[in-house]
Amino acid sequence: MAAGERGIAAGAPIRAAVLGRPIAHSQSPALHAAAFAALGLTDSSYERAEIGADDLTAFLDAHPDHTGFSLTMPLKERLVELARERDWVLDDTAEETGVANTLVRAEAATTVANTDVDGIVRALTPVLADTEAVGSGRAAGSGRATILGAGATARSALLACHRLGVTEVDILVRSPARAAAVLELADRLGMRAGTGPLTTIAPSAIVVSTLPAEAAPALTWPAGPGVALDVAYAADSTLLRDAAAHGFTPVPGIAMLVEQAVAQFALFFAAAAGTPLTAAQLMTVAQAMHGAAARA
Repeated sequence: MAAGERGIAAGAPIRAAVLGRPIAHSQSPALHAAAFAALGLTDSSYERAEIGADDLTAFLDAHPDHTGFSLTMPLKERLVELARERDWVLDDTAEETGVANTLVRAEAATTVANTDVDGIVRALTPVLADTEAVGSGRAAGSGRATILGAGATARSALLACHRLGVTEVDILVRSPARAAAVLELADRLGMRAGTGPLTTIAPSAIVVSTLPAEAAPALTWPAGPGVALDVAYAADSTLLRDAAAHGFTPVPGIAMLVEQAVAQFALFFAAAAGTPLTAAQLMTVAQAMHGAAARA
């Protein structure tokens, strides 16, 4: 990379943080620190703060000089509510899902975005290319996805599956009443959707678990091929072991985490520098974040 591309040539250093509760486990500070180092952004910083939904408004107001924030549970729905209350810009993914994980301040505008959708799409795309095409019709589960759980991340997973060509989805939940928001989104997207208990996965090209690692149940799996993503980035995923044993290609949650963080970093950089990342810089950031994740 040319020397002129290493740092922010104009604008301010990036000041950002990840917010949520609990937050001590988050790998986001390590990922963003690796990106800063790779681009020579020595004056930039990325921290973490334990924040609940009731504390979010006061915290954001108390930190007006931050470039932006990454937000995790339980803040993703509250951020969209706050954006609507304050007439902030909602990107298409946040608008569609009612869920957001990113706040960015650039000049007079505040933008709220959902990079989880891109994160899931980017994590699954190269793996899907090596298995059955989602809409090819060559496998029993072609065109179908199964999503475990019905919380905020399930809506991001649903939109990602739609963008990957899925037309039919099963939402497996302990309580069908909790799936209302996901089913409503599926209807708006023109997808066939239904709910079922967390017991049996029907033939599916894509399986995405949005459940916490400790909440993953024992499931009956169909035979692959297919792709399975566990968004919980625990070091050892029973769900992914079971998926692999049944012919599914496992995708660890850290892959999604890195890909959504790359998209998020690009937003922070553009806001601070007043110019988007170049293609070379974006590749450097992605490589640095993947390296940091591998070392974690």
